[in-house]
Amino acid sequence: MGTGIDFGIIIYIIITLILLKGTIYMVKQQTAVVIERLGKFHKVSRPGLQFKIPLIDSIAGSINLKVRELPVEVETKTKDDVFVKVIVSVQFFVVDSIGGIEDSFYKLNNPERQIQSYVFDSIRSEVPKMELDAVFAEKDKIAIAVKNELSETMQQFGFDFIKALVTDIDPDSKVKHAMNEINAAKRMKE
Repeated sequence: MGTGIDFGIIIYIIITLILLKGTIYMVKQQTAVVIERLGKFHKVSRPGLQFKIPLIDSIAGSINLKVRELPVEVETKTKDDVFVKVIVSVQFFVVDSIGGIEDSFYKLNNPERQIQSYVFDSIRSEVPKMELDAVFAEKDKIAIAVKNELSETMQQFGFDFIKALVTDIDPDSKVKHAMNEINAAKRMKE
């Protein structure tokens, strides 16, 4: 008879521990956790020790609230028919509000790819209007155009942008060689 009571207490302790493990969870700093109740969005949990109802609430996923950088390489043609590779680094973050976190988690399947597509579109609409020399001289104008387009379109998905940096402009190697020869000839002539 004594072993029956001990076995019941052990089962009770095990069930209690399992339910307790399903109730308590930790959220790391600069992270938000999306909680769903019976498959529907319920709340956003902030950093620290948090609680949820086991078997009813579930952790759908977490969102990184840090500023992230996405390098994008775009090949396009200038107004004077020179192909260039433009490398743009986009600095972005998830807007730290319940609506921003919820939108960024549910509305886009792959936000990095979507941002990359907008960068491609923006670069390919700006650079073909300029000659090669102007692309180098106006790189800040290109960066501002990219940032403005991204900010305008991606805010509805819970993202905001700090800056878009044009980190490299690389024309075709033959064009570089020809430009160097032209400059060398000018110097020799002088």
